[in-house]
Amino acid sequence: MQIQQTVGGVKPSWERYQDAWKELQTLAKFQAASLQHPVPHQPDFQFERTTTSYPAWIKTIASLAPNFLSPSSNDLWNCPDIVDFTLLTKSIELEKSGSSEPFIPTTAKSTHSEATLVQFLGRLQHPPPPTVISEWAKLIATSVEIMAFNLHAPCPPQPHEDDDLVTQGVQALSYYENMKKTLASFDTPTNNTSDTVATSVQPCHRSHATDVLKDFASLIIDVCAGYVIFQTHALSDRPMTNAKLKKKSRQQAALAPTNNPSASSAVTNLTSEAALQIHQESTKKLQTYQGKQNFQPLVYFLVGGVRGLFLLSKNAQTAPVSEFMSFMQAMAFIHEHSQVDQTPEEKIWSNLSAYLVELLRPSFQSPGKIVPIQQKPDPHHLAKAITIDFLNHWKIQQPTSPFLIPETTRQITEK
Repeated sequence: MQIQQTVGGVKPSWERYQDAWKELQTLAKFQAASLQHPVPHQPDFQFERTTTSYPAWIKTIASLAPNFLSPSSNDLWNCPDIVDFTLLTKSIELEKSGSSEPFIPTTAKSTHSEATLVQFLGRLQHPPPPTVISEWAKLIATSVEIMAFNLHAPCPPQPHEDDDLVTQGVQALSYYENMKKTLASFDTPTNNTSDTVATSVQPCHRSHATDVLKDFASLIIDVCAGYVIFQTHALSDRPMTNAKLKKKSRQQAALAPTNNPSASSAVTNLTSEAALQIHQESTKKLQTYQGKQNFQPLVYFLVGGVRGLFLLSKNAQTAPVSEFMSFMQAMAFIHEHSQVDQTPEEKIWSNLSAYLVELLRPSFQSPGKIVPIQQKPDPHHLAKAITIDFLNHWKIQQPTSPFLIPETTRQITEK
């Protein structure tokens, strides 16, 4: 009840934007502390080529999701002393089973006072649905395939001082043999169907091709756009009526010195009308941008970090901005009053986090001034960071097992 009283309300007012902006900054500071410097990368990942199909490869990667997408006790939202996660789990199970018992729905609209909080936390606490896992697996597959040639590089031999020349020669030859094998990673998709292609499998465009990286880059841009919308509202003066705007413009113009009173009057009216028109047009454009903006990437990134972005489905329907404001304010309230000792830390996706920090720093470090990011998210940089983080964690989970990738891109086909 106390949380509801704190963040209650539906229509976003100027005062509510001020409050939401303060809470957004609280969440952003915690998330920034979680984004650590990446672990030094040593390109000694172990790959093994295998004959497989696209569905089989994606299914294999998807089966690893619990090891990569599970929540952490250090997550900002994970405050069991404030939130009854047992009750939340029960509500989710009752909803899935179609039970007649009372529960707060997590996938449907509800008038319950805690409905918004339950819907957002339900996605963060529980395993993502198969569609989200499949999209994540395609993102991983694309990234690994793009980076395989650069990362799958055998280490040069390091002869021991007691090794004779023959041993050193064999070590060098083994090194070159392994180097040849890595060239298979340089294969690229092609529509060539000439006789030289001795295969019964027709090449085709893969559904996990670079579009998934572009979609992920678009999510990052949505983080920035959502941030700017909240920032613009928060930094703007309290809204005034048109009459008050005209009066203010005339008062400001009257303070300006002039040697020609009649000319001054004309300029004052022109300046007043022009300023009012510009303000009205900008306000309408802001409303247009806000109306089509998806605030999910911003909110889930602030509360759930990189994992929060992975949990988003490209087909998920967005919600009114007031719901996102309520959730952000509720999470800031919960985080402030929780006694859980949380250490901000990104354990798995450190390289990706570092790249996001590099992109977002200009904007996030200037809360009192609108500063757009200076460069667009690079799909190739995203692929590199995702691949390194994924394979680093793979090595921890499977220290003696190589990561399997298709022998050629032609084998990754739809069925």
